[in-house]
Amino acid sequence: MKPDFYVLTWNDVLVSLFFIAFSIFLIKKWKLGLEKTLLIGTLRTFVQLTLMGYVLTWFFDQQHWAFMLSLLIAMIFIASWEGTRRQKNNIPHFFAAMLISLLGAAILILGTILLFILDVEPWYSPYAAIPIGGMIIGNGLNSTSLTANRFMGELKHREGEIETLLALGATPKLAVYDAMKASIHAALIPNINGMMTVGLVQLPGVMTGQILAGIDPLIAVRYQIMIMYMWFTTATLANMIMLAIVYRQFFTNKMQLRRELLRNEA
Repeated sequence: MKPDFYVLTWNDVLVSLFFIAFSIFLIKKWKLGLEKTLLIGTLRTFVQLTLMGYVLTWFFDQQHWAFMLSLLIAMIFIASWEGTRRQKNNIPHFFAAMLISLLGAAILILGTILLFILDVEPWYSPYAAIPIGGMIIGNGLNSTSLTANRFMGELKHREGEIETLLALGATPKLAVYDAMKASIHAALIPNINGMMTVGLVQLPGVMTGQILAGIDPLIAVRYQIMIMYMWFTTATLANMIMLAIVYRQFFTNKMQLRRELLRNEA
């Protein structure tokens, strides 16, 4: 007889500290010097997620479309700022590129899920919009950050090739097209690997959490399938929008490569 759900108490969470203690033992044994960092990370995880639990409880009590849109836009702004802050390369207007790409992906993908797949009523229900929107924005942030870094590497590696193509009359977009393709291809590999191995090598966290909460496994599977498709499309769309904006920043009005941008780091 399967249980309806598993209730995880705070005492159970404290017991899970055994994993941290065991990790510290292994780290000390191998002299990795990460004990302090791990302890700080453990404390921050507990405090930040606990506070977020109370914040989300308040968010879920809000039932107004304006509040939900404001929250999602704020999440996109924060993600765009974080992606820009962590970018090691000097990419002009990268914040705007991140903002537009994440906003575009969120509008199309989140809107489709809320209105046509889940048929959420009302469409701005925080129980659906917040977690799904967060997954879309977070996945878009990670993928576009990888793509931007790879694109910069490709530009530096292909600098001579790009200038040769420009000299032969190619447009800037055509000159960097192979670099753009390679960048997006590299960023999408983790998503494709996840789709290839899901259910065979791993059970995803969302699906596992639903099953532990007592959801029928077949229902959990349907949600996970939708999420996997959502993740891949988010990464693909956000990357293409971002690069469509970013590549233009590396050329002058006379269609010359701005080589100085390839030498500078943020």
